[in-house]
Amino acid sequence: MNSHPKHIADILKDLIKDHGWEHSIASRKIPMYWDDILGEKGKDICSIHRFDEGKLFIHVQSAPWRNELFLRKIELINKLKEKIGYSLVKEIIFR
Repeated sequence: MNSHPKHIADILKDLIKDHGWEHSIASRKIPMYWDDILGEKGKDICSIHRFDEGKLFIHVQSAPWRNELFLRKIELINKLKEKIGYSLVKEIIFR
């Protein structure tokens, strides 16, 4: 028996990694990260419709905001990558 017990957080990380659940867990955190990136104003102007195979589908309330977000698409993808820790979101589609 090991005389140095493992911290529960390390055990959970190992379990998640061993079962390949990282992607699933990270994708469930996208709405929280999206809200953090856009702030309170973002909650009023858009909502996540779905995330599928690296594509994040966003419903935007108005055309001017859709254009603004479209122009910031690369920035938004990079901010999501920074928060997630890897490039899970490959494309954002605004509708």
